[in-house]
Amino acid sequence: MTKRILFLLTALFMPVACWAAVQYSAASKMRLMTHSPHSCKFASARDSASLFQAFIKVSDDQAIHRLRDCGVTVNGRFDGFVTASVPVHALADLADIDGVDFVSFSQPLHLCNDSARYLSLVNPLHTAENLIAPLTGRGVIVGMIDVGIDFNHINLCDEKGKPRVKAVYLPCDDTGTAPVVNDEVLPGSCYETPEQIAALTTDFTGSSHGTHTSGTAAGGYLGNDWYGIAPQADIVACGMPDDQLTDVNIVNAVKYIFNYADRVGKPCVINMSIASNGGPNDGSSFLCKSFESLSGPGRICVVAAGNDGNAPIRFSKTMMGVGDTVTTLLRNQWGGLNRNGFVSMWSEGSQEHRTRVVIMNRSTHEIEYTSPVVGFLPEDSVYTLSHETDEFFGKYYQGEIQFASALEPSRSEERFHSYWLFDVTSVESGHLIGLQYVVDEPSELVGWCSKQTYFYTFGIDGITGGSSVGSISDMATTDSVISVGAYCSRRWVSNDQGVIDTDASCVLTDIAYFSSYGPDELGVSRPDVCAPGLSVVSSANRYDEKADRNRWMEPAVVDGVEYPYYANKGSSMSAPVVSGLISLMLQVNPGLTPSAVREALISTAYKDSFVLSGDASRWGGGKVDGMSAIEAVLRNTFLKGDVNGDDEVNISDIMSILDIILCGSKDDDALTMIRCDVNCDREILFSDMNEVIDLLLK
Repeated sequence: MTKRILFLLTALFMPVACWAAVQYSAASKMRLMTHSPHSCKFASARDSASLFQAFIKVSDDQAIHRLRDCGVTVNGRFDGFVTASVPVHALADLADIDGVDFVSFSQPLHLCNDSARYLSLVNPLHTAENLIAPLTGRGVIVGMIDVGIDFNHINLCDEKGKPRVKAVYLPCDDTGTAPVVNDEVLPGSCYETPEQIAALTTDFTGSSHGTHTSGTAAGGYLGNDWYGIAPQADIVACGMPDDQLTDVNIVNAVKYIFNYADRVGKPCVINMSIASNGGPNDGSSFLCKSFESLSGPGRICVVAAGNDGNAPIRFSKTMMGVGDTVTTLLRNQWGGLNRNGFVSMWSEGSQEHRTRVVIMNRSTHEIEYTSPVVGFLPEDSVYTLSHETDEFFGKYYQGEIQFASALEPSRSEERFHSYWLFDVTSVESGHLIGLQYVVDEPSELVGWCSKQTYFYTFGIDGITGGSSVGSISDMATTDSVISVGAYCSRRWVSNDQGVIDTDASCVLTDIAYFSSYGPDELGVSRPDVCAPGLSVVSSANRYDEKADRNRWMEPAVVDGVEYPYYANKGSSMSAPVVSGLISLMLQVNPGLTPSAVREALISTAYKDSFVLSGDASRWGGGKVDGMSAIEAVLRNTFLKGDVNGDDEVNISDIMSILDIILCGSKDDDALTMIRCDVNCDREILFSDMNEVIDLLLK
């Protein structure tokens, strides 16, 4: 027995002794111990997570080639080191690679909001690492328009467990008081007293999306690392079922939130992790115009770029003249032939384009079925094609297709818009369905489809497919909003049962493959900036009946109640990172305009090797940098020495500093503290008074 134990111990520690030739960080050594090839923990990791993220210090380019020869994927090259994905089988080989000097593995259990704050350089703002007082969003409202919000989740409370959700608007609820804004009654109900809000559960039991985004922007539970960017901001939540997530409901919610902010006299940023593919993408939609009308100084809207950056959802074709025809085929996002979505096509101006449904033989490439051609339809008229009304069509597809068209307002003139809505299932796999467009005069056709219906060529000559270029959400095509793309902040997320969320296509800190981008139809590059969006851990909705709870993280337990968390990915996750940061910017300057916010974010965004070598249209200004953005706002907002904010440097500023020296600061007056630290040494002393005196004497 003794010999057997000795053998096992030797087998367990032999790999560590072998690997010790390479220098490892302390945390990496612990990872090597717990993930040695003879450890049961290592075996489970081998099964569920085949890659380890690492920083590897290298002496030359040849070391990089040798790493690759051993199966290591080099994700990014820097001056003297690389970021890399190391397969389990290559761990022991690192010690034998010439030119590898130091390895530091990432920590797989510290994922998501902790990473989002770290990568976005927000943590120093919370801890006052570079400022005399922390910035946490206190005194600012973060509005959330979403689906599936747990209004009383512990992550949406303060450090004492007191709810920070100050108001709730439910546009599809009629059990409460209808809100009145500018003497106009909005649909739905609002709840604005603590008692009313405490009695609420959730707006929708089929999702946790809104609880997640709310926690990312403004989560305040500090019992784990998954709190948000603005942990002390007030929250106004507007939730609705997913089938009621419409442009009108969104506009009403924006109105309600900004009106509430006006009533309580606080600046406000609204997060909308929502996207739309159905508009003209030139900022002329009603939704975009509403944002332009409602936003302004201290009233900022943030939208997600969308998750179609790898999808052929945009169609464009220059039509040369009379009778010019173009054909596109359709597939769903999984590659199948069933269609359940829309196709939205726009002419360059008011000139009509006509269209019809076609069905093509997949083998011969011959069109075997064509529907009647439709274009301008009489007012209120809709064309319907179904297997019940067209027996020939029913040989190929079951279900229904509808068509409508209209002249719709645009930036400069009316534009002709056609809209197909598909809900069909293929009878067999030998035939493809598509649309054929024809014009009677030169025109530029441009259109988008829903995620369930892609423009596709299937490799057939003469067919025009779609592109992901210009996949940016229509909601993001106005300068009155801040648009946010996503990059990869973590490749996997683990709970105590192992890896629960992985994405092998993600390269750490590179652009997320799904992040939508422009340009928009006015040629403006979108999004504005990018933020962490894969993967992010945040709050989950306790009332979510559709959730896979095996994929949830360890819950926070407070007073015997479990409050769940989970991982998610998308530009939906990156947008609230920026919304939370903007609330910190508004804490510094409550009167910031959308253009000033955009300028601060873009001008201070950092550009690492991925940004510099990547597609500029996907990155926007780069990766959002919280600390630099705040410093830019401070520089552009305050006259040095103007402690009390009256736009003058005078004796009252000296007295304000003296008051803090003698009486101390107030917990909710971080901005005054920052102003009083005139010499920026992170202390408020008589030297700051002397600096103001010097300014007065100049």
